[in-house]
Amino acid sequence: MKNDLYELTRKRRSVRRYGDKHIDDEIISEIMKVALTAPTSFGHKPVEYVVVRDRDMIRKIGVCKQMGGSQINSADAVIVVMVKTANKRQAEFWIEDGAIASSYILLAVEQYGLGACWVHIRNRMGKRGTSDQEIRALLGVPDGYSVLNLVAIGEKGETKKAYTDADLHTENVHYEKY
Repeated sequence: MKNDLYELTRKRRSVRRYGDKHIDDEIISEIMKVALTAPTSFGHKPVEYVVVRDRDMIRKIGVCKQMGGSQINSADAVIVVMVKTANKRQAEFWIEDGAIASSYILLAVEQYGLGACWVHIRNRMGKRGTSDQEIRALLGVPDGYSVLNLVAIGEKGETKKAYTDADLHTENVHYEKY
């Protein structure tokens, strides 16, 4: 049976090194269209994004995370994934909503043969406060939002082999009962 989504997901691997190729704005726009189709709790659509293309700003964002932030420095684009958390009902599932949207982004990036990596921000520290606070201040994000993660995107600067059926932990799937 042909399974195009499986073929895409088995090739998608976290890429932390990027080449110098500039990603066309139209491709970024298409990736963001995919992100905007992600389901959210109660259909509220509380997930918002800041797409950063400026290299200096990307480096400044990377410094907002004490450990692991520098991996975004060579990315051609960084998508800041944040969720409205001011409304209690929207805030209940903010982590899930942001994570699903980020997963859609990761798959969309792979579809274009580009590399991407999730960079965790929630509950991480920056230089003067939390990574979330520092990134929101840097980008002018108003109160009432929480940054879950970044998705760094660029030309693949490293090659990782695709998963095979033999790599799958099929023992983790249970039917009817554990």
